[in-house]
Amino acid sequence: MAQPAEQSLRYFLIGAGALVATSLLLTGFVRLTDIGAQQEPDAVVIESRLLQFKDDADGGVSVYDFESGARIWVFEPETGGFVRTAMRALVHSRKLSGHGQEEPFELARTARGRLIMTDPTTQKKLALESFGGANENDFAQLLDHEDGDV
Repeated sequence: MAQPAEQSLRYFLIGAGALVATSLLLTGFVRLTDIGAQQEPDAVVIESRLLQFKDDADGGVSVYDFESGARIWVFEPETGGFVRTAMRALVHSRKLSGHGQEEPFELARTARGRLIMTDPTTQKKLALESFGGANENDFAQLLDHEDGDV
């Protein structure tokens, strides 16, 4: 016959297992049906800028405001590593989907202060806060920079 302490432990473990199983089942149900899920509305964009990125002959990357055509930033060779990598990933997706480089990318700031880089041709988005503050700031300077300051 089981000891009272062993029996209590057994009931505790059965209860804990039942709680975990119920949580997993309910989470799966919500994910599959969206019943009971809280939907956060799309972030409200308070500021955005259409940008084009072009490789320079010296290995740098120039950033242009699409609407004015003004060059707003230059990442000299060996600088702007995160911006280069992020944009290469978006350009690669664009090439795979059969789109060219003529369309701009959109850099937007939401009401919550988040920066999002979007490729309107593929609908790919990068939530830049996910990559750390320093990397997000590299993109923030592109949104905040005035035309003709280069």
